[in-house]
Amino acid sequence: MNCPDFLRRQRAVAFAVGLALLPAATVAQQPDRQAGSTDLLLQRAHELADRGSWQAAAELYPLVSDPDLVGETAAGEARARAAIGQYEQAIGRLETLIGDDYAEWREHSVQLAELLRDTGQSARAVEILGELIRESVTPPVRALVQYGDLLMYLGRDGEAEPYLEQAIQRYMNGSVFRSEEVAMVALANWRLDRFHEANSLFSEAVRTDGDNVEAHVLWGRLFQEKYNEADAQRSFSDALEVNRRYTPAMVGLARIGNTERRLRDALEVNPGDAGALTLFGELMVRNERYDEARGFLEEALAVNPESVTALATLAGLAAMQEEMDRYRELEERVDAFSPDNASFYATVAEMFGHDYRFTEAVEYARESIEADAGYWHGRTVLGNNLVRLGEEEEGREHLELAFDNDPFNVLTSNLLQLYDTLDGYATLETEHFRVNMSSRDSLVLWPYMSELLEESWDVLVERYGYEPQVPVIIQVFENSEDFAVRSVGLPDIGPLVGICFGRVVTLISPDDLEANWQEILWHELVHVFTLQMTDNRIPRWLSEGISTWEESQLRPEWGRRQGLDLVRAVRDDQLLHVGSLNAGFSGARSNADLGFAYFQSYLVVDYIVEEYSFDHLLALIDEYGEIRSNAERFENVFDMDLDTFDDGFQRWIRQRVDDMDVYVHNEDAPDEGAGHGHGVRENNSAVMAEVYNNASIKRYMEARVEQNPRDFQAHLQLGIVLFREGDYALARQHLREAHDILPTYAGYPSPPLVMAQVYEAQGNREARMEWLAILLENQQHDFGSAMVLAQDAIDRDDLERADYYIDRAMAINPYRLDVHELAARVAEQQQETARAVQELEIVTTLERNDPVDARTRLARAYLNNGQPGEARTTVLRALEQAPTYEAAQRVLLDALEGAP
Repeated sequence: MNCPDFLRRQRAVAFAVGLALLPAATVAQQPDRQAGSTDLLLQRAHELADRGSWQAAAELYPLVSDPDLVGETAAGEARARAAIGQYEQAIGRLETLIGDDYAEWREHSVQLAELLRDTGQSARAVEILGELIRESVTPPVRALVQYGDLLMYLGRDGEAEPYLEQAIQRYMNGSVFRSEEVAMVALANWRLDRFHEANSLFSEAVRTDGDNVEAHVLWGRLFQEKYNEADAQRSFSDALEVNRRYTPAMVGLARIGNTERRLRDALEVNPGDAGALTLFGELMVRNERYDEARGFLEEALAVNPESVTALATLAGLAAMQEEMDRYRELEERVDAFSPDNASFYATVAEMFGHDYRFTEAVEYARESIEADAGYWHGRTVLGNNLVRLGEEEEGREHLELAFDNDPFNVLTSNLLQLYDTLDGYATLETEHFRVNMSSRDSLVLWPYMSELLEESWDVLVERYGYEPQVPVIIQVFENSEDFAVRSVGLPDIGPLVGICFGRVVTLISPDDLEANWQEILWHELVHVFTLQMTDNRIPRWLSEGISTWEESQLRPEWGRRQGLDLVRAVRDDQLLHVGSLNAGFSGARSNADLGFAYFQSYLVVDYIVEEYSFDHLLALIDEYGEIRSNAERFENVFDMDLDTFDDGFQRWIRQRVDDMDVYVHNEDAPDEGAGHGHGVRENNSAVMAEVYNNASIKRYMEARVEQNPRDFQAHLQLGIVLFREGDYALARQHLREAHDILPTYAGYPSPPLVMAQVYEAQGNREARMEWLAILLENQQHDFGSAMVLAQDAIDRDDLERADYYIDRAMAINPYRLDVHELAARVAEQQQETARAVQELEIVTTLERNDPVDARTRLARAYLNNGQPGEARTTVLRALEQAPTYEAAQRVLLDALEGAP
């Protein structure tokens, strides 16, 4: 997660938490006083502020009339007003109190300087803190740290370090006790790249005072900078337990969850929270809502014109749209107050990287480390993007350098640990691909993957008239955590199972999946073409839509069949405007939302091909290779504006739904499945039948069918219930009706699956096989049914049909021993000796219960394939374990007789 305002050398603001500069109970230079009504009033104001009732507190503090409390009330009022965005009033209140006497009002002067910095007045803040420190025999720890931090922000590192060191030495000398000051010493260590010490001191600060919300948030930001989101979330949540309206903590959580709701909540408390406004702008950029993004970012800059993150995000947006004059203008604005700001360039690089434009990301990341060679986050950004370009050697060098100097960065350490895994992987090549996979995958998966890779290459090159840069690099990971780390740097990537970066594709091994790995691979290979054709400028929705559309082009059983979801979306008016489809991915709140984003994107592509032509789709892809507005692209390709195009798409969809003529009941839950769309999607029919009384379900579903005969789920549920009751004839009637209503339904259980189970119960093998075959016309993730059909074909001596269903099973799970056993039997019957060897080699790899027999069979296959040497070696290994095994002895004799 990108937190450039808070990075090592260039920090845009001293954090909104600086608004809590003074604990509510702090009083500077105040004499003893008698408790009275003013004390109670002040106490009440503090209580209101501490629980986030900022406006009420701000109005109450001025009512405290005791002149002895003027310092405390001014600090409290300024803190409260700043917390709701009344910065001018907050600054004015402190200026009235302090005048020019900074040494007299030391804590208040620091508070004023931090507010000035938060509002983009760093020059004046430096002046105040510098004068305060010069005039103080023992400057406040907070003044030293904030002065040093501000000097670093201005690019004056050499001047800054002595002040930070002085604060740290005060702690080492035993003169720092209060939680607030301990947190400041932690911040000083953080700025000096002493992350272990910073972490320990933040821990001490919150142990000393669990109500110190500033310490909780600073600690959370340290974790966030190091990509440790779990601990960051804990720290921000701890702060909100103390004060639920503390906007810095709300913004911190929003950055982790990337949720608009938290940001809107924060802005409701403080409409001028520059951090919330900036993060909102970043979110809008990711959703391609660029005008809204600029609005939020300009609002942030109106509050703090020196927000590096806001300026860098605007600059990155300008650079992504090739508005280089605007980019240089923003770059100069940053240079004016913070020259050679490494985080500025790193932020721009991360924006390009997030948009999959890794070449440009590398260029800006190089500028980041040129600005500051010791900016380790910049090294991580550079290394990560080089790796995504396939430049792994150089990328790894930068990551190692970053890790050597900042071993607490989880992203960096994860990526380097992953390379230890990759070092142990096999490297395999075809004409156009270089593949890294585990030794197990190389033995089991590679024989099938290599064939599909080159088949895919030939098909796609011809279809798109384009040859990508080679070799295309594919990395197949044995476990999902390694896949996630390679893909995004962190061990949790949600439901995704494959990612393409343009030239590099990452996949989860089929051994860790329950889905059609061939379809997944094909989907990602299509991305290779569309991304490279556009220099990675194609938006996610269109690239995903094309890859999803292509799924059904190579194999008829592949593709997504979400008819019920489509009916619901049209009924509930939930279809997104074509211009907003990217938000369907970035704003998805569930796997179901994400899955439908893929499906609607596919439908747009299907609409283009069906209503216009595939050439129009190619033209649209080409349009995204240039920097233009979406309006221009659609005008150029379709001779209409985007709204008109969307109107046509919406009409087409509604006609499609009308033609389906399926009724979807409001009470039916959507099918549940992985958000990536690859894998079985389950409906709630089976669950209902298990949980609820059959009789009551039957009566309810019968009433639904009577009310609407096109109620698919009601017919399906009745079929399941009647099957359980043994009323096979009536069950078949409703199941057939359900299938006729929605013949492409691919959820689990489906009408063809239950129908096959009915016929199995009746002992009707012929009908069972017929319905399993119908099932597999639309369901590509069912291993068991494919195996049943393959065995049935073998029994009928229909070896061609057996081969087809064996291939279907291999596409789902090539790690099942039984499928290779069947494949070997078919190969032997067809006298395909080389294929028999291949299958039995895999059987030998997978077999754990009877390895002797497996090796013996493999040895016989070697003999049949004219490989007597391999036969002898293999059978001798079998005889080492079982010297008296007669079958092995016979193979050995045959091998010796056939020796040259």
